[in-house]
This record gives sequence, structure tokens and C-alpha cells, in this order.
Amino acid sequence: MSSAELDDVAAELYSVDPAEFVAARTSAAAAAKDSGNRKLAAAITKLRKPTTVGWMVNLLVREEPEDVADLFDLGDRLRDAQRRSAAGDLRELSADRQKSIRALSARAVEIAADRGRTTTEDAAREVGQTLGAALADPDVAERVRAGRVVTAESYSGFGPAVLSLAPEPTTSTDTAESEQPDEATHEEDTEAAARTAEVQAEARKRFDEARERFEEAREDEQAAENAAAVADAAAEAASTRLTEIKERLAQLRSELHDAEEHEADARKDEKSTERESRRLRRILTDAQARTAEQRAALDELDRQDS
Repeated sequence: MSSAELDDVAAELYSVDPAEFVAARTSAAAAAKDSGNRKLAAAITKLRKPTTVGWMVNLLVREEPEDVADLFDLGDRLRDAQRRSAAGDLRELSADRQKSIRALSARAVEIAADRGRTTTEDAAREVGQTLGAALADPDVAERVRAGRVVTAESYSGFGPAVLSLAPEPTTSTDTAESEQPDEATHEEDTEAAARTAEVQAEARKRFDEARERFEEAREDEQAAENAAAVADAAAEAASTRLTEIKERLAQLRSELHDAEEHEADARKDEKSTERESRRLRRILTDAQARTAEQRAALDELDRQDS
């Protein structure tokens, strides 16, 4: 199995509506197994079902690859500005980042609507949160670029967090002192913000995982209910068929009993007929013997007369 094969299958599956994901995954795994690629089939079955937010991000990457690429390019420019400590560039690029994420989040909502799925404001917000996390976390970025996001993501690491936590541009009335804060205070604020973001991200992650488990459980319940309904129908049909077979068997047994009685009568008739036949043959033999005897006597009288 090559990674490209799995990537191709995953790209298709993660663009499928979450409500149809399990059925599509099962079908894809079965197709891989039927083709003899058991390793690919096993890998497909391990693909996790995406939440609505994950599905929205995957569709966005699929439908608007250039705009998403521009966002990642903006992230590279933000990192460069941070390395250069270019406060002016950071403010401008941070504003561009926020604008781009808002536009892409709105576009994700539109794409979902085109697929017949109405989304909530929370879902749109989490799409933006995931895009922001992709600019700060290489692992998240890899999942987003590949269109294989499973659930909402958020930045939860320490260190340079400007890409996900960069402030909105300050107004022109800000003082020079606010533009050049004390280094220790700035570092403390950054660490506090990072810790807060980590706590929030962990809470969001637990919530998303719980919601995902709930959705999977609900889907499994529906599938089990459907399977039970099918099984009930099959059991009822089997019961009806069994009743019909029992009735037919009783009829055949009755016919067999009648046939056996007819056979017994026929055997009796056969034996009786054989006995009568033997008796009549004995009478015939005696008659033939008397006839022969009388013919011989008649022949003797004819010879004497002549």
C-alpha cells in the first residue's frame, strides 16, 4: 500500500458529508479488500469520522486552494515580521490575517450551505479558530493542507504565538510607550495568554471529542436500529415461511399415509391375485391332462374301427 493511495481515498472521504462518512468509508474499505489490497482496506477503516467543523475546513481547502495558500503565505510573512521585531508590519499583517480568516470562514459556511448543510455561528467561529491554529502549529497546518481535519483545532503550544494570538491593530492614539512595552511585562503577558489559550484549547478539544463520540454513538444507534428493523422483518418472513413449510409437511405426511394405505391394499390384492392365479393354473393343468387323456382314448378307438 502506498501513502498516495490512502491520500486519494482520504481526500474523497473527508469531502463527504459527516452523516454519510461511515457508509462511504465502509464501501471504500470493501472495494480495497475486493481488489486484494488488505493493508489499504485496514488503513481506510482507521480513518476517523470528521465533525461538521472538520468537514467544513476540508471542503474549504478543496474548493478554495488558492485562498488557503494565500493565508499560509501570510503566516510566513507574520513569522518573518516577528523575527525582525517589526511592530508596524506585525500590526498590519495581523489585521490582514484576521480579515483573511473571517473571509475564509464565511466562505466555508457558503460551501456547506451549497451542500445542503446549515451551520451555526459557533461552527463558523471554530473554522476560523482552526485556520488560525494552522498558522501557528505545523501539525495542524499539515492536516489542514491535506484536507484531513477531523475536528476543530486550536493553538495550545507555548513559545511564539503571534500567529494565533496576535492582537488587533492599535489605534493612532496609542502612545509610544504602549508601542514599546516593558520586555518583562510583554513576556509575562505572552506566557499568560499562551497558558490561557492552552487551557481553552484543551477544554475545546475535550468538548469536541465528547461531541464526536456522541455523534458516533448516535449514528451507531441509528445503524443498530435499522439493522434491528431489517432483522425483525427477516425473522417475520422466516417465521411465515416456516409456518408454510410445516403446513406443507403436514399435507405431505397425510398424503404419504394415504399412499402407504393404498400400497398395503395393493400388496394384499397382489398376493390374493397371485394365489388365485396359481389355483387357476392348477385347474388348467388338470384340464389339459384330462383333455390329452381323452384325445389318446379317442385316437385308439379310431384305430380299432379302421
